[in-house]
Parts: sequence; C-alpha cells; structure tokens
Amino acid sequence: MASENEMEEAQEELGEMFELPEEETEIEDTEDGGAIVRLEDGEDGPYGESEFYENLALKLAEEQLDQISDELTGQIAKDKEARSKRDEQYEEGIRRTGLGDDAPGGAAFQGASRVVHPLLTEVCVDFSARAIKEIFPAGGPAKDYIFGTPTPDKVAKAQRKTRFLNWQLTQQMPEFRAELEQLLTQVPLGGAQYMKLSWDANKKRPVPLFIGIDDVYLPFAATNFYSAERKTHVQYITEIEYQMRVRSGMYRDVDLPMASMEPDFSKAEKANEKIEGKSSSAYNEDGLRTVFEIYVISDIEEEYGLAPYIVSIDKNTGKVLSIYRNWKEDDETLEEMQWIIEFPFVPWRGAYPIGIIHMIGGLSAAATGALRALLDSAHIANFPGMLKLKGGREGGQSERIDPTEVKEIEGGAFTDDIRKVAMPLPFNQPSETLFRLLGFLVEAGKGVVRTTLDEMSDTNANMPVGTQLARIEQGMMVFSAIHARLHDAMGRTLKVLHRINEMYLEEDEVTDEAGEVLVLRKDFEGPMDVVPVSDPNIFSEAQRFAQVQALSQRAIALPQIYDLRKVEERILNQLRIPNAKELLVPAPVPKEMNAVNENVAASLGRPVSAFPEQDHLAHLQVHLDFLTSPVLGSSVLMSGSFVPVILNHIKEHIALWYANHVFEVASNAAQRDISEFQRVNDPDVKRSFDQMLAAASQRVVPDASQAFGAIPQIVQQAMQVMQRMQQQMGGPADPKAQAQMAETQRKAQADQANLQVKQAELQLEQAKAQQAAQETQERQAANMQRELLKQDRLDQRQAAELNVKVAMNDSDNQTAKQIAAMEAVTGEKVGVSTGTGINP
Repeated sequence: MASENEMEEAQEELGEMFELPEEETEIEDTEDGGAIVRLEDGEDGPYGESEFYENLALKLAEEQLDQISDELTGQIAKDKEARSKRDEQYEEGIRRTGLGDDAPGGAAFQGASRVVHPLLTEVCVDFSARAIKEIFPAGGPAKDYIFGTPTPDKVAKAQRKTRFLNWQLTQQMPEFRAELEQLLTQVPLGGAQYMKLSWDANKKRPVPLFIGIDDVYLPFAATNFYSAERKTHVQYITEIEYQMRVRSGMYRDVDLPMASMEPDFSKAEKANEKIEGKSSSAYNEDGLRTVFEIYVISDIEEEYGLAPYIVSIDKNTGKVLSIYRNWKEDDETLEEMQWIIEFPFVPWRGAYPIGIIHMIGGLSAAATGALRALLDSAHIANFPGMLKLKGGREGGQSERIDPTEVKEIEGGAFTDDIRKVAMPLPFNQPSETLFRLLGFLVEAGKGVVRTTLDEMSDTNANMPVGTQLARIEQGMMVFSAIHARLHDAMGRTLKVLHRINEMYLEEDEVTDEAGEVLVLRKDFEGPMDVVPVSDPNIFSEAQRFAQVQALSQRAIALPQIYDLRKVEERILNQLRIPNAKELLVPAPVPKEMNAVNENVAASLGRPVSAFPEQDHLAHLQVHLDFLTSPVLGSSVLMSGSFVPVILNHIKEHIALWYANHVFEVASNAAQRDISEFQRVNDPDVKRSFDQMLAAASQRVVPDASQAFGAIPQIVQQAMQVMQRMQQQMGGPADPKAQAQMAETQRKAQADQANLQVKQAELQLEQAKAQQAAQETQERQAANMQRELLKQDRLDQRQAAELNVKVAMNDSDNQTAKQIAAMEAVTGEKVGVSTGTGINP
C-alpha cells in the first residue's frame, strides 16, 4: 500500500497535468453562519433560452417523429374538412363585397349591371376605422395600472414597462399596426381573425403576424379557441424564410426537396387575390411551402404525460421540423402558454364566432339584386330592343330578342307604315316599389350591426345630455359589445408580449437612442401591471363629447365644487387641440411680497396673496392707507383694477390674523405648540383640542371686533367709489373687473354679516354667562338664608326643651317636699303614681 507522502506527490503531479480553470466566485455570508456561492458562469440569462425549451425533434427517434406526423396530419385533414362549409361562406363574403368584380348573381344579357351594393364593405371599413382608433392610438395601446396599494416602486416599474411596451409596438415593431389594421378589416367578414406574437431569434425582437381565420383549423368538438385541444396554424413560408429558421435553430435541418408546386391556398385567399389584382405563377419562384404549426395537448414524453406542445410539420413530406414544450419550466400545472390571440366579432355556439356575412349576407345579396334590377331596367328603358319586318317576303318567324338588340324579320310586300314594320318591345321604367324595397333592405342590414351614427344628425340641439348619451349607447349597443371583446383581445396581446419580454429579453437594461433607460429585464418578473389604453365602456367620439358636455354643464351649475381650469383642460384635450395648455392663462403662483409691493401689484391687476408669517395688522394698515387715498387707491386711474384685487387680499389677511391669534392664545394657555395635536388621531385628544380652540376663539373674536371694526365701512366706501366711477364712465368698462367687484362686494357683505352674527353670538354668550352668575349668587344667598333659618329653629327648639326640663325638675322637687311632709305627719309611706304605670 502506498504511503501518504507518495499519494500527495501523485495528486500534485496530476494537478499539474490537468490544470483546471479558475472560476470567479461570489460568496455571500448568511445569517445562520452559512454561505451562498455564486459562480460567474452561472448568471441567469433569458430563461426562454433554457434547455427546457430546446427542440425535442433533435432528440426523438425518427420512427417516433413519423408516428407523431402521421397522427397529427390525419387529424388536421379531418379538422379542415369539418370547416369546409365555413370557408365557402368566408369566400362568398369576400366576393359579395364586389371589390374583386366577381360578385355572384346578376343578369346574363350583354350590358347587364355588375354593380354590388357596398353594404358589406361599408361595415368592414367603418368598423376597422373605429376600432383601430380606440385600441391603438398614436401614443401606443398600453397604460399602467397598479393592482393593490400603489407604492413609488410599483408606480415607477409600471411606468417603465408601459413606456417600453408602447415603444415596442410603435417603434421596434413598425409592422404591428399594419398587421392589426389588416386583421380588423377582416374581422366582420370572417367572424374572427387572429394575431400571433413570437420571438424572432434573427431580429432579436418580437414579431407580429396576422393569421386569417381560413388558416386556423380547430377540432370539430372544440367549443372555444383557447380551450381547444388542438389548434393548427397553416403557414406559407418562402424558401429563404425556411432556411433562416433552420439557421437560427428553430427548425431541425432536414433535407427537404425544393417546393415546385404552388401551395393549396384557401378559397378565401384566392378570392382575395382577385381583389388585390394579383395572380400566382405556376413555377412557384419563391419556393412557397406549407408548414403546419400545431398547438396540441399530447403525450409525447412519458415523463410529463399529456402536456401542451408546439409541433411543426412540413405538409408535402410529412417531416417533423420541431417540437417544443409549451408551458413554463417552473409551472407544475403545465398550463399552456398562448401565442395566438383571437379577435372575435360575435361569439356563437361553438369555437368559431360568426361575422357579418352570417348575419346579413342574405340582405346584402338582396340589396345587390335590387340595385342591379333598378339599373338594368333603366338601361333597357333607355335602349329598348324591337322587332323589324323584312320586306319582300310574306309570313314571319320566331326570334329571341335581347334587350337593346335590333333584329330584322320578314315582312309583307305591301307594308308601307313604319309602325307596321318595327315594333318596340314593352319594357317598364325603374319601379318605385323596387326602389323603396332597396332602401328597406339597406336599413335592415345596417340595423343588425350599426357602426355609424347617422341618426345623430336628427338630434335636437336642446336635447339633454343624459338623453343624448342614452341614445348613443342604445343605438350602438351591438358595436359596444364587439368593442369590449376587442379590448379584451388587446389585453391578451399585451400579456403575451409581456411574457415574451420576460422570457427572451437579453439585456439587463434597455436604453433608447439617447441612452435613457427604458426598462429593466427584472421589471417583467412578477404580476402584469399594464392594461390596454382603450376603455371598454367608451367606443366613439360622440360618447366622449357628450360626456365632456355633461361635465361642462355640471361645472357651470356647481362651480364651487369643480376645478374649472381642469375641466377646461379636459375639454381641450378631448377636442385634440395641439398644445392646448399653452392657450390658457398660466395659473397664478403665490409669491410673498411686502405690503408696498402688494399695493403696486394690485394696482396693475396682478394677483397677490397673504402668508401666515406676515404681520397682518401692519399689511392691513398699508393697504387701507393706499385704498382710502383719493390720489392713489381711490383714484379714477387705479381703483378699477386695484379695489377688486385688494379687497380679496384684505380678506386673506383678516382670516390669517384670526387663525394665528387663535393658535397663539391656545398655545400660550397650553404652554406648548398646539400644532402637534393636529397630527394625533386619538378621538379624546381631538375633542380636547377642539374645546381648547373654542375657548381661545372666545378671547380672540372681541379683539377682532376692536381691531377690524373700521374695515367694513372702508370697504363700503370703496365699493361706492367704484359704482360712481362706473356711472360716470357710462357703465362698466371692464366686465371682468365688474364681475370681480360684484364678487368682492358680495363676499364683503357676507363677511360683515358673519362678523355681526359673531358679535351678536358673543353678546348673547356674555349675557348668558352674566345671567348664570346672577342665578348662582341668588341660589347661594337663598341657601345661606335657609341654613340660618334652620339654625334659628334648632336653637329655639333646644331652648324650649331646656325650659321644660327645668320646669319638670322644679315640679318634682316640690312634690317630693309635699310627700315628705305628709309622711312626717302620718308616719306612713305615700305611693305616687308615675308616668310609667309602675308603683315603686
């Protein structure tokens, strides 16, 4: 057995031969005496790049992949067959828009009208225009919303995410709005359309993709898109796109033959190609191939059992290109992650919502037929056909005459009247009944899903705002529900984008071009605190204007409880006037000045404010001197602007003087600063504080009456001067000054009345106090008299009892003497009866 020294030498030699790289570590001591060691190479990155989300098709055997492909492609064929009738309905809806010049129906004669009534097109265009404005405004579709109690950290985090998501959707993904608008134009026709968000490893950012409902297959048994056990997205990708996906690692590198034949597009796609005016080439130069991307619940791995996966299969070869786990790595419930968002029109009893073609497709066809019949009858009436007799032969023949056609027929030899030779065929003029029927059909179609506010043009201007709002909501009830569904779909879109950033965002801090931090990667950890900026309860500008009008009326009716400036800002913002706040007079900012400067500012009509720390009596003295001077404040030149401002300022000084003196008196009585009691929430302390202020106020009010007794008279004189000036100048020169003067006069009168009431209340309190003191004195005097009288009666009683006792003693002594004399004469004992009845 080798010795310990030999073992150590061998270990040193091995260590020199196989030198391990040094690892930079970070050691953090814990409170329990342990330590946490963090390796630099183990720093967390985007968890979407974890091995958990790797392509399982690279690990599974080819036999298992073929089995998965056979099973899924067979199910997809059945899903496609189950919805074939719906594809035909969607195709017919696109054709009935008339945009592709192949709308079904119509007469077959030459020159027959092929016009199509634009009912379906109008619904689609109007719906898209209204929806995109609400759910995707220019500033972005997201806003922050804090769940629970807002804190500075929560607010800052939500604001960063909101700013970043809006930047992503408007700047980083410039194609998002185009994809969304394309989706919204097709929602009414298809009943629903889909938006897919995914991470592009080549572009290193999320990418949006509009998916038509004709390229989404759901199982026959599915009742809801999000709960469907299998969702198939039919993709048509070019050869270049396929190679880029292979290079990025999204697909495994499978030797697929070049796609030479054009993919089997849906009927709706072919009808749309006619509208766009394009036709495909038989050579398939772009190498378009069809790839099925299936979101399926399957038991691909025994470890997890039935779980959600994403499987991509090439249609032509049946080769599986990729298989990905579709749940979060730390999610024990294996909940499916959503990547495709449904934008429904009107839900129905099944997984596929219904669209406008299902609701008014027949009315649209009837309106088109009526319109074509009117135009055809007008055309025929202007260019009628006729029958013409051909001369030189007898007899006749049967001919088929098309409208506007002139055909020659055999006539008699002796026919000499042109009216006998040619006979115009009778065709009616356009029918008034048919015209009214067309109008009825159009109104009936629009009434099913009303997206316009044509009836608002007949609204009475004097209609109450509440009634107007009710009419709007009633007339747009169906569209309001559709708008609420779009709002929910946009919320789901933001949630998917939020999760994509959480999974794949690489940088710890994302900055803009100026270097300002937009968002932190850790901001996307935790709850979703971003919601759509759209309002599910408001879906039109008419609604907003009606609400603003109602707000304006309420603010005018109750100006004392509204901030009129904020109301005006709300109205201007709703009118979308650029830089509206610049049009408003800047809000005055209080600035402390001395009394002389305040007089100067008031003379120029500028606002002045009083501050608690000022010497209010001194300020009032300066203001009153200036006000009563006939060459200064009371002059014709200055009083118009000075008096209204300074009277309101005098009121501020009086109010602050009163508040300061009440607190000063109360603080002196308590021998401490009583302002600290205002921060105490104890009810007993609050009641004691109120009682203290009440006692201090009774001492301050008499001083106020003495200090400001002359002010009401000065105010009245100033108002009289203003009135005389206005009369001499032929009326008020400045309506604003007049309004300020009237308001000041009203407030001064109210202040004077309040002061008189205070004085009357004080006098009443003093009279009550004097009366109470007098009653107390009288009560005490009466009590003293009763006590003296009681004492006199007690003394008299005691004296009477004493006299009785003395008299009884004298009587007893005399009786004893008489008995003794009688006994001495008779020599016998004499018994005397006593009051007790006992003979001794």
